[in-house]
Amino acid sequence: MLLAAKKKMVIMLLTGMLCMLFSPLAVYASEDDAQSPRASEYIRSTSVNITPQGNGKLLVENKLGATTIVDKLGIISLEIQKKVGGYWQTIYTIVENDYLYNTGTYVYDCYYYGTPGTEYRSYVEFYVENDGGSETKIVASTPKVAN
Repeated sequence: MLLAAKKKMVIMLLTGMLCMLFSPLAVYASEDDAQSPRASEYIRSTSVNITPQGNGKLLVENKLGATTIVDKLGIISLEIQKKVGGYWQTIYTIVENDYLYNTGTYVYDCYYYGTPGTEYRSYVEFYVENDGGSETKIVASTPKVAN
């Protein structure tokens, strides 16, 4: 009887210790430490779209938003690609190294004249620089067939 009571006491003690070990702890941050979580330090948003307009004409729309007003932002390169043998191949570079300064938004819209029936996409490398730091992001549009 004494052995069963000791065994029961040990099991209860271990169960209690396990409960304390796996219980969540409350953690509080001071206002000085409060920050909104971000996936990126400099780039807030990007948008790259290609829209067929008819007769092979494609509208290419590119937007870049920074997390704040930054020193420099824009496009390192904007390329038009077409699918060749199952792989994307750059066929034309529309713009390289195009930047704005002391702003938080960059927009570059243009037209590309392709061949009706051919599948195209735009491939863009965005760039943001601020206070000595920088970030790049590559974005490809959803492929579209020129009509």
